[in-house]
Amino acid sequence: MANWEEWTSFYDGTYYEVFNSRQNLIDWVQNVGRGIGYVIVIKNSRRNYNVVFQCDRGGVYRSTKNSTRNTGTEKINCPFKLEGRYTASGDSWNVKMVCEMQNHQPALYLEDETRLVEDLLDKNVKPKDILSTIKNKIADENIRRTKRGDKTQMQVVMEFLQHNGFVHESRANASTNELENLFFDHPKSLEIWRAFPHVVLMDATYNTNMYKLPLLEIVGVTPTNMTFCIAFVYMHKEKKPNYTWALDY
Repeated sequence: MANWEEWTSFYDGTYYEVFNSRQNLIDWVQNVGRGIGYVIVIKNSRRNYNVVFQCDRGGVYRSTKNSTRNTGTEKINCPFKLEGRYTASGDSWNVKMVCEMQNHQPALYLEDETRLVEDLLDKNVKPKDILSTIKNKIADENIRRTKRGDKTQMQVVMEFLQHNGFVHESRANASTNELENLFFDHPKSLEIWRAFPHVVLMDATYNTNMYKLPLLEIVGVTPTNMTFCIAFVYMHKEKKPNYTWALDY
């Protein structure tokens, strides 16, 4: 069971913090929540009086006789609750902790979810569709984490490469044993490359994966101008020694 140690000053039920608008209060609560791995939503609100927050996994689903529900986030009656209240004397909003307890672990990679929201907003996706996308993404990650068990993500990656016949090589930092470079390709890719070895393209992308590592993609081109993947390389830095290591292998 997780608690919000970052907000221990709220535990005595006293109102803390002062916000000059309702929206500033909402933004602050949700930003703090994302910072420690929880999605906080508005449970109910009286616009000029108070606003009550809960975890997005709070409450339970109400099923009807002739309906089914397909959702990305399971409601498990998480008890966490915050309340913001308007004070006319100071023309401001205050917030207090009602219940600090969480009955589930925080979600991972909410920073990636924030970037996803920004991208969807830029594409004029409706808020309700954005919420559905985020919930599905978090649910998928929770399923993967359950299947992964005690293994680290990198252990899962290495097992996947080995069990599926990928040719792979890695290099770790000598002092910290932290993985710095990972080269991998599929044997079928090498067969295609041997048939069409004349044109090779390389390009590195940034901030497109959870490891925050540059990903070097090596592709080939057939005589009919079709591209095919040859190999991929996660690199600690996009420096000459990293490229040399990848290409020498």
